[in-house]
Amino acid sequence: MENNIRPIKNEITPVRLHLELKDDYLTDYQRRMFRRYGESISGDSITRDILIPSDMPLHNLHYAIQKLFGWKNSHLRRFYLPEDIYNKLTERTVKRWLDLVGILFQPPSEAEEDVFWDDDYERGSFKVWLRKKYTGPYIYGGTMEYPEVARQNVQELLDYYSMVEVRESFSDYYNRKEKDENAQIRIIKEAPLIDLTLEEMNSSIIIEGGTESLLERLEVDKLLAAQDEDINLDELFPVTKELVYNYDFGDNWIVKITKYKGCEDLLNDNMIDEYELEEAEDIVINKHKPVCINKEGISVLDDVGGLSGFANLLGTIYEGEDKEEASGARAWAKSLGWSATKVSNKMML
Repeated sequence: MENNIRPIKNEITPVRLHLELKDDYLTDYQRRMFRRYGESISGDSITRDILIPSDMPLHNLHYAIQKLFGWKNSHLRRFYLPEDIYNKLTERTVKRWLDLVGILFQPPSEAEEDVFWDDDYERGSFKVWLRKKYTGPYIYGGTMEYPEVARQNVQELLDYYSMVEVRESFSDYYNRKEKDENAQIRIIKEAPLIDLTLEEMNSSIIIEGGTESLLERLEVDKLLAAQDEDINLDELFPVTKELVYNYDFGDNWIVKITKYKGCEDLLNDNMIDEYELEEAEDIVINKHKPVCINKEGISVLDDVGGLSGFANLLGTIYEGEDKEEASGARAWAKSLGWSATKVSNKMML
């Protein structure tokens, strides 16, 4: 099966992305720790501005994000759309969602060997391994995301669930359960799967791969509209002005991704100069790899409990009254590859 995203080098252009890792629910203490020791101006976010090759797919952007924020690719992840965009595109119906499977959304059957087809790190330098993943040329080596294969998977789902007993929503059941502890889940109707709403389907059957995950073979530049760009409602692409990257469903890290047409704001704020920008653009075009051009906030680490847990870790390391506990926390973080050493923008990727 031929790959349909292989680039032609002279067509590659730099595309600017802004990545924001944020938590709106940090305590005042956690915000202080981020400002003092996490190099976060806002106290609740870590940001990266990067230039990527215009042909970079979501799949390869994932690896760049891992490097940019300090993670080790050790947990599940997904890309998805903001809720309002998702609802508009799917109309909250099974039929409309299935129409977009293989075009925009991943197929219903979760096939980890396909989604993670190139997670092949075994030993050696993890940084070098990551760099190879986010450096072009970009080739999709899986199977399930190809339209014809995804459509076959959709048909198998429809054949298996020709008729579905539709259960009431969990919220309705929970409300009844509070009044009557012996209440049982109600079957409200029986209908073909394709005639259901997404809410009805999700309350009645389990879709292994979920319904929101985007195809990772899709190119970021085609999927994402710039902030000052109008979206043509008569065209499918671009579909949104914001993408969401979700990593580690336990710690639940959320990175919001937006695109900008230029870097005038960074130039005007003296965060980068013309020479640095030209150098970064040359690397993107000639080396076929992304470049970090601005950053705010230090790198985080895996298994720390999200941004709130990381803020607490910083507090323990730098302001903990128990010196043994502080030393142990620092040693634990270092054992996972974390370092507070300052790194230049160009060395981030």
